[in-house]
Amino acid sequence: MAQNPPEKLRFHYIKSNQYREIACDGAIGGPTPQGRIWVAFYTERFPLPQIVEHDLIPVDGENGSFTIDQVEKGNVVEAKDGVIRNVEIGTYLSIEAAQSLRDWLDRNIKLATGG
Repeated sequence: MAQNPPEKLRFHYIKSNQYREIACDGAIGGPTPQGRIWVAFYTERFPLPQIVEHDLIPVDGENGSFTIDQVEKGNVVEAKDGVIRNVEIGTYLSIEAAQSLRDWLDRNIKLATGG
């Protein structure tokens, strides 16, 4: 007697040891020579200064001791120009997986925007 195929299939989502959540300000990528889609997600921020110079303030009653004004920003001596795009993660998708992701994003954008 033939067995009836199951009507449902359960998927178990297990987080790997490398699992983490990240913010995403954008993505970069494109097709690979193997016909997959490469996409990397990044965050954006202004560069942190490499060197900041503060004026020393003598500490009263402590010969040779100094402090700095914690409220004052100091003078930036060295810093990068522009915007930092910190690439957080990259992934390779098959065309089918990329289309599925596109459809999933479209559905969730509509849900999130009430459209």
